[in-house]
Amino acid sequence: LHYFDYFLKLDWEVAITHPGERAYRTADELIGAAAKQDEGKAPPSVTRNRLSAGTFKIKEFSSEEVPLDGQWQLAVKVKKPCSIDGELNGLAEGLQGRLREKISRLLSRWVEEYREHWV
Repeated sequence: LHYFDYFLKLDWEVAITHPGERAYRTADELIGAAAKQDEGKAPPSVTRNRLSAGTFKIKEFSSEEVPLDGQWQLAVKVKKPCSIDGELNGLAEGLQGRLREKISRLLSRWVEEYREHWV
């Protein structure tokens, strides 16, 4: 008998960049930024132009708690809401929602593959 039981917490960020630009900073860039800040703390974001950030969480991602419809409900916590009104705010919220849906689908697929493997 095989089962799984996890607590999942995933950090997410929505950032804006120009076409062709890299949205995230490399490890070297993050270390350099930390060295320039007080007490050498890591920057609050891996991106340069963060619009919003937060977490998705499932306290009981367990083989005994599989939803009937197969869709895992992720609790959303917005730690840094988008401070720009208008279209960018709507785009940031929409992107966060699509990411949540994609993660839910991927978790459902993982459960299916897990069960098929251990049957």
